[in-house]
Amino acid sequence: MRRIIAILVVLFVPVCVQAGELINSADDLRKAVRQAGNGASLTLAAGEYDIADLKIARDLTLRGEGDVVLFSSSPTAKGLLNPLRGASLRVENLVFRGTVSPDKNGAGIRHDGRDLTIIDCRFEDNENGVLSTGDADGQIWISGSEFLRNGHGDGYSHGIYVLRAALLEIQETEFVGTRIGHHVKSLADRTIVANSTLDDGDGQSSYAVDASKGGAVLIENNTIIQSKDAGNWTIFNYDLSRGGEAKSLIIKGNRIINRVKNGRLLRNESNLSPTITDNEFISENGGRLVDCKTIGSQTRC
Repeated sequence: MRRIIAILVVLFVPVCVQAGELINSADDLRKAVRQAGNGASLTLAAGEYDIADLKIARDLTLRGEGDVVLFSSSPTAKGLLNPLRGASLRVENLVFRGTVSPDKNGAGIRHDGRDLTIIDCRFEDNENGVLSTGDADGQIWISGSEFLRNGHGDGYSHGIYVLRAALLEIQETEFVGTRIGHHVKSLADRTIVANSTLDDGDGQSSYAVDASKGGAVLIENNTIIQSKDAGNWTIFNYDLSRGGEAKSLIIKGNRIINRVKNGRLLRNESNLSPTITDNEFISENGGRLVDCKTIGSQTRC
């Protein structure tokens, strides 16, 4: 009897992915995530992984080797990857593609956890690239990534939507063709968008950056292109409609191309005086910014 029990125990011990071993299938990825210890790192081999609502309960790093595409062949409840409360996630060299959900908020990453780090990833044709409802003390870093044609097209989904965080920092990242929604919608305490491109393309995008809970906002050294078909004629929004406190707003060193005839640089519905300096303004196709004045070669807003 003891021998039979021993054999059964061996048969039902889960097989773990060994350190350094490549994951090659969606099933293996699910198993590896379930079995991973806190702080584990998993590497995905090139290929396509059909997953939905993959829940991540512990700190985890996911890296792609080669062209790695995550998608779901059916609607998701929340998104492709779903870090849970208290869990931090780091993703590198992954593509998140085509996520939809019944509530029209399907996200490449639905972040309900603590910290989120995104390096060299691409989010394309999702209802939300990233939708974060996580820890108010969490920090979100995004670098070297692309957000292409995200948004359901109803104005309620965006390239990135952060409902709460201590910090959202975006560096060297490209947003193109967000559909009707905002490229970046942030309710974080601090928001930094720097050295990046925010291009409406043909997506009829709304605000380039929407900070509707105030906070400390820095928009620096970006290229920003407002298309003639923009869903909103204003480029930046800063208000307290979602609560919060007006702390600071700096718009500095950006190259801003406007193609809207009666566009506006900024909607500021707070008592804060923004710092707007050292920006280059370019009007194309008859566009102009009605809240800016050009005197000689200088434009002031």
